[in-house]
Amino acid sequence: MGNIGEFTYGYAAKAQDSGDARFVRITDINANGKLIQEEPKYVNISDENEKYFLKKNDLLMARTGATFGKTMIFEEEYPAIYAGFLIKLSFDEKIVNPKYYWHFAQSDLFWDQANKLVSGGGQPQFNANALKQVKLPIPHPDDANKSLAEQQRIVSILDNFDALANSLTEGLPREIELRQKQYEYYRDLLLSFPQSSA
Repeated sequence: MGNIGEFTYGYAAKAQDSGDARFVRITDINANGKLIQEEPKYVNISDENEKYFLKKNDLLMARTGATFGKTMIFEEEYPAIYAGFLIKLSFDEKIVNPKYYWHFAQSDLFWDQANKLVSGGGQPQFNANALKQVKLPIPHPDDANKSLAEQQRIVSILDNFDALANSLTEGLPREIELRQKQYEYYRDLLLSFPQSSA
């Protein structure tokens, strides 16, 4: 991927409870490659860190530890800066749709390669040099317009499946909780009889 993308390491700073910009850290990427919204940390914007600003559709990948290779796409509108244990992936969008890459990074095809390229023993490392060796399948590589159209078609299909899976994951526990409350209400109602003086 080295010929179609640029990979940059994040900003090293201490996270704060308040500040001008969200500070996206390695621990802010959930198991599904999404940004965790709870308990955000922040940094103050400065000349030193403005080059680490995220824009919509930027991709971030964890480069170390148990979450190495975990990739998220930044879809937020607020100011954010990415932390040092993350790599920002910037692709030529005339070649690669960022959402297409994000879906690829969740796949076995990506993880089979990542697991072979990771280095380090107890603390796995997956750096920019390893990332450059990952082979991204590009549909119709000789026709950019056709390729991007096919990537978008694939993204649309996978986005629909992702939305369905997330609605089931989030909706099912809520539905179960509501049914439990409904059961308890009717149980208590049906089992409450006027007290007899027997």
